[in-house]
Amino acid sequence: MSFTKHTKRIATDAAGYLLILGAILTGWLPGPGGIPLAVAGLGLLSINNAWAKNLREYLLENGGKLVQIIFPKHPIAQWAYDIVVIALYAVAAYLGWRHAAVWQVSLAVSAFFVATFIALMNRERLASIKRAGRK
Repeated sequence: MSFTKHTKRIATDAAGYLLILGAILTGWLPGPGGIPLAVAGLGLLSINNAWAKNLREYLLENGGKLVQIIFPKHPIAQWAYDIVVIALYAVAAYLGWRHAAVWQVSLAVSAFFVATFIALMNRERLASIKRAGRK
């Protein structure tokens, strides 16, 4: 292996590990957190490492099944998620309105993003609301 190839491999692996470390450090922040960083890091690591390539392929094949398990198409589960979303939006609104301490504002922002994430992942619920509105 030439010096240039060896250097590129080390740089690629280092960047991949740094992105995964960044994902761990920013995963608790509101918003998508570290998921895009972890995916990018895994993508870089899968260039040179068989274990990362196998893990990436496994996640691509089975990632959708996890969403179906967590967010089933059962009406009771959809209503339960709707209630959780409304409660989280209410908590976010109350804490954001009160804004007595920094941690309360941070909690309000986090609750807002978690509620938005749950609402967006519960896709079948949105489609059923649209269908009901057309009737």
